[in-house]
Amino acid sequence: MKNIEQYKAFTQQRNWAEIFKLNNLKIDSFGTKKELKVLGDYLQESEIVFALVSGVMSQSETSNDFDFGANTWVAALTNERVLCLDHAMLTSSVDTQSIRLNRIQAVSASQGWVLGKITIDIGARLIVIDNCVKSDVKTFAELANQLIREKEEVTISPSSAGISIVDEIGKLSGLHSSGILTDSEFSEAKAKLIAKL
Repeated sequence: MKNIEQYKAFTQQRNWAEIFKLNNLKIDSFGTKKELKVLGDYLQESEIVFALVSGVMSQSETSNDFDFGANTWVAALTNERVLCLDHAMLTSSVDTQSIRLNRIQAVSASQGWVLGKITIDIGARLIVIDNCVKSDVKTFAELANQLIREKEEVTISPSSAGISIVDEIGKLSGLHSSGILTDSEFSEAKAKLIAKL
């Protein structure tokens, strides 16, 4: 991810407007000033916010009893998850939904004439954030999918590379013990493989 140190600094400063600027967007705080004000309180110490989008989400099982219908939420894309917040209008209660990046299959963006929509596919269900600023949804989805890909590569690459190199050394050892490779050929090939670890 590019500009990670800047994203990290702006997250620590709770400077959401600068994160929008870093993504070449303008901050949209219409109807979400309360959510943006408390967002930092719901982040883990090591979390970095890469993108924000505000929009309407339907009431869910985790919503406050006093909430009816759809409410305005802020969704924050971090290095760990998508964190959705809804601050109640009349009380200090905050509803949250947290979707870990490793549980997300894909994030889609739809752009209409005026507004956009984010759809988060977690396999068993879809989470939809509607009535978002059109330009925000494209950036949010692109960054989300990039983070998901990067997390998958980090998870898959080292372990599969380690196993394949160990397998290759085992094969070389077999070739050496059967006399196909000389001592020097075996040592040289083994050193090259170990250097890749």
